[in-house]
Amino acid sequence: MTRFEEGYLVFEFGEKWRVFKLDEHRDYRKHIGKLDGTKAVDFVGLYDNEVLYFIEVKDFRGHRIENKERLLKGKLPSCQLVNGECQFDKGCLSLPIELAQKVRDSIACIIGSCRTSSEPEVWLPYANCLCHQKIKVILWLEHDLPDYPLLRKKAMASISTKIFKQKLKWLTAKVLVCSSDKQGLPDVKVSNLHRS
Repeated sequence: MTRFEEGYLVFEFGEKWRVFKLDEHRDYRKHIGKLDGTKAVDFVGLYDNEVLYFIEVKDFRGHRIENKERLLKGKLPSCQLVNGECQFDKGCLSLPIELAQKVRDSIACIIGSCRTSSEPEVWLPYANCLCHQKIKVILWLEHDLPDYPLLRKKAMASISTKIFKQKLKWLTAKVLVCSSDKQGLPDVKVSNLHRS
């Protein structure tokens, strides 16, 4: 069992997983992570040496209003893009665009690290999977839902997997939005840490 804490969540990956926190790996921080604007997904994992997973975790609980606009499918109203770059605030991109860019940068990290790392054997299984195995992208999204069933249903519908699939169709159609209520990762247990 491999255990990671991400914010107020604990992820426990079973024995069939080979997984690590990409944005904390020394090869990421030492090389591609130094490029302005580069971001990586939270976890990269191989399940049963057959499926490559890119997993991004967002916990919007307690911050529903501030993050409501990020769930939109395009750019946010206050954001002006010039050549694809936001001219105001790097955090103004919608969540689907942010996820797609993090996956893109994570792939660049895997390939670059496979070529330049002092331990390329760590990266080689991930690089091989990019071209020869299934790839899945998971957005693990925790957020507050309204108490009323009709409003809850409407809020859930607004977070359409379709929007995320559109932004990632260049890589895979296997994109899932998961949460504690709607788990979609095999042999992974997710639990909450106590909030103070």
